[in-house]
Amino acid sequence: MTPQIAFTLTILGVAIVLFASEWLPTDIVSLSVMLILGVTGLLSPEEAFTSFANPVVIIIGSVFVVSAALFQTGVATQLGRVMVRLAGESEPRLIAALMIGAALLSGVMNNVAVAAVLMPAVIGIGLSTGRAPSRLLLPLSFAAIVGGTLTLIGSPPNIIVSHVLSAGGFRPFELLDIAPIGVLSVLAATLYMVTIGRRLLPEQPIEDKLHRARLPSQLIGLYRLPERIFTLYVAPDSALVGQTLAESGLRRDHGLTVLGIIRESSCRMAPLPTELIQAGDRLLTQGGPRRLQQVAADKDLIWGAATVDETELLTGDVGVAEVTLMPRSSLVGKTLRELHFRERFELTVLALWRGGEPVERLIGDEPLRRGDAFLVQGSWRKIRLLHREPGLMVISEDEDIPRRTRKAPWAIAILVGMVAAVASKMLSLSLAALGAALLTIFTGCLRAEEARNAIEWRVVFLISGMLAFGKAMENTGTAQWVAMTLLSPVAELGPLAVMAALFLITMVLTLGISNHATAALMAPIAFNVATSQGFDPHSLLLAVAVGTSAALLTPFAHPSNLLVMGPGGYKFRDYVRVGLPLSILILVTTLVGLAVLWRV
Repeated sequence: MTPQIAFTLTILGVAIVLFASEWLPTDIVSLSVMLILGVTGLLSPEEAFTSFANPVVIIIGSVFVVSAALFQTGVATQLGRVMVRLAGESEPRLIAALMIGAALLSGVMNNVAVAAVLMPAVIGIGLSTGRAPSRLLLPLSFAAIVGGTLTLIGSPPNIIVSHVLSAGGFRPFELLDIAPIGVLSVLAATLYMVTIGRRLLPEQPIEDKLHRARLPSQLIGLYRLPERIFTLYVAPDSALVGQTLAESGLRRDHGLTVLGIIRESSCRMAPLPTELIQAGDRLLTQGGPRRLQQVAADKDLIWGAATVDETELLTGDVGVAEVTLMPRSSLVGKTLRELHFRERFELTVLALWRGGEPVERLIGDEPLRRGDAFLVQGSWRKIRLLHREPGLMVISEDEDIPRRTRKAPWAIAILVGMVAAVASKMLSLSLAALGAALLTIFTGCLRAEEARNAIEWRVVFLISGMLAFGKAMENTGTAQWVAMTLLSPVAELGPLAVMAALFLITMVLTLGISNHATAALMAPIAFNVATSQGFDPHSLLLAVAVGTSAALLTPFAHPSNLLVMGPGGYKFRDYVRVGLPLSILILVTTLVGLAVLWRV
């Protein structure tokens, strides 16, 4: 081992630890690795920064934009609704149709986008057929992940391993080269989920408090709001008379949420902080009895239990909706008070859901976690604006959300044109994808700002840094050293044994770090093993690509798994119980498929 190899491996080890611990954002770690490689001379500045112009980066960014166009024009949503409605009420048929449909969409869309698009429809269909969404959301996520193996553009790791082939002088994968293995994986996953996997899904009856609801009245009961709603009667001599809600300090100082003001015979829900409190008002308030007792004594108020009809919270244009954090949301770790959530969105957060239960503590000072969901109250106009927030997703389905449905034919034509141009070899994938992304703007499917927001820049920076590290592994001989030292003994058992080892290592790494980073790290090693042992590099790199899609054991391995965690009320053990057998099944299916179809 040379000093350069030792130093490169040290950088790799530190990067993996930082990726797994999330002490720093993954994109910052990746860019730091790029900087260190350039400063230490392991890469020239040109080599370090060339990765930003790599076709892989262009393709992945463009696919994000095309996916957003399919969502914004309502194409993906309509396909999802049709798909689940055609399945009928049989749970096995519903799971099968859902998984096959989600997998097909994932072949041309980002898998997180697929899960986000289909999740509201799946929740609604589950409830309308009398099934808890927890029976459907995990199969949806698994299908979106595994479906990424159907086409070259289905998942970034596919594009990364294809680039390594091209850079090494071999024919890169074409659009549908990996489809046979992907079809086998999707069919195996679907068969597993409608038989064994379905029996391993958490059993949550529709009446259970863990089920997720679509209708506002159901959400109010789910979060147990009626148990914590009281009235505060404002006497004429109360200190609150003449103050605004903001000046009263009820929320800031006492942690109480004023849901509405009952004045004479009318009730004004979701009042603004500037609303003046008058003598004789009854403040419809949410909070614990102890806090209410204290504020009643301090402010000369009379408090009592409220007999509130669920629909009383939904008068006029006021509604409630359930919102969850997106996997890479910048809101994670911050409190609602720090975010000035009420002032920023003009919405009231009524309750917070975490780990299958509503949080009883003062939620304003509770740091938000990945997988959290919360209930908001306010005008429907403001609730709909949350759909534009990149870090938030509205779970409860709203049929009236405006989409550019008139542009749907353009979005479909752009997608079909991109696929046709690549399949016919008229254009390279990078040119076709970039052209499709620009056409979504020119045709009005997306605004320029929406297209920029659709690109997950963290993923772009992460991949760029890891591509630079892959180049350093090649230049220093690290990839060859790892291949010869760790995998040469396995190579004596034949290519299938090497593929199995690469698959397992890739899968385990993906459980701790992102699939993009894992693919960029493992692809050069797999390529060096293949060339040194005389194996076909296509099959070994394909094992790496599929291995990143088989890491289904934790909610953190893939963003789509994390996305359904809160809405489905899943525990960590649910992913292990359902995902472990499926990961093993995909391994076996991949090896058999490669042996038969690729004649390994």
